[in-house]
Amino acid sequence: MNRFNFNQSIGFPFETDTLADIQTAYEIFNSFGSIVGNFSIISGCILTGSNVSDGFVFINGELLRFKGGVKTTNVIIIETKISLEFEDGNSNEVKFIRYATFGTATTQYPWNTFKRGFETKEIPTALEAKADKTDFDDLLERVSVLEGKPSNIPLGLVAIWGRPLTDIPNGWEEYVALRGRMPIGLDSDDPDFATLGSPGGNKTKKLSISEIPTISPINGTGIKKGGTGGGTTGLTVGDIATGDYAEGQLIKPFGGDQAFNLMNPYRIVHFIRYIG
Repeated sequence: MNRFNFNQSIGFPFETDTLADIQTAYEIFNSFGSIVGNFSIISGCILTGSNVSDGFVFINGELLRFKGGVKTTNVIIIETKISLEFEDGNSNEVKFIRYATFGTATTQYPWNTFKRGFETKEIPTALEAKADKTDFDDLLERVSVLEGKPSNIPLGLVAIWGRPLTDIPNGWEEYVALRGRMPIGLDSDDPDFATLGSPGGNKTKKLSISEIPTISPINGTGIKKGGTGGGTTGLTVGDIATGDYAEGQLIKPFGGDQAFNLMNPYRIVHFIRYIG
């Protein structure tokens, strides 16, 4: 690594470029945080009761000292600016002390997102040999076996999905055959439900004459023809003395001749199918 030899008998040419090199050394430290990732606990930060100890954390590419205390919900970054007086008598901000701690601010980070890293030496490598294979090779073999095993989800399984199609997880697709339809179990004893995958049914129904309930004659057996003063054929029907009845009619025509809704109460969902 780069280094300075400040111990010189005749002094040291201390210029701003030397300070810039020192600042670069600080920046190099930040790169170590990337090993474990953003919002990581590098060291310290031990929870004891409701208090968290001091330590170091990595936030958005910056390695920061963490000043502990009573644990709260969020972590913030505090920056203290220090001014020094120059030869011309003016003071300028030249030192910026930054650290993380618990608190509330415009920019804050949930404490529960911070995870503790682990020592990389705990990761088995191909150099750490065992009797006939390395720990790393053993791990690869176990992963390969797991990948070769069939999924516990059988291919073709259809499930109800209550979120947008864009959120369907990998290995699944929309089961288009059930768009706008309800599933019915196969019944080999019923011709209407004996073929797997066959569609049927309608949202509305219009009754045919054969489907209208039987209506018995009312108060008589004869039929009146025409209106008031009209002729009759057979007997007069009960107390019906007037009305616009055609010959052969017992009841005056009524109704709108419209189809009616067959739908039960429902909620719209997607059906998705596992394809592996």
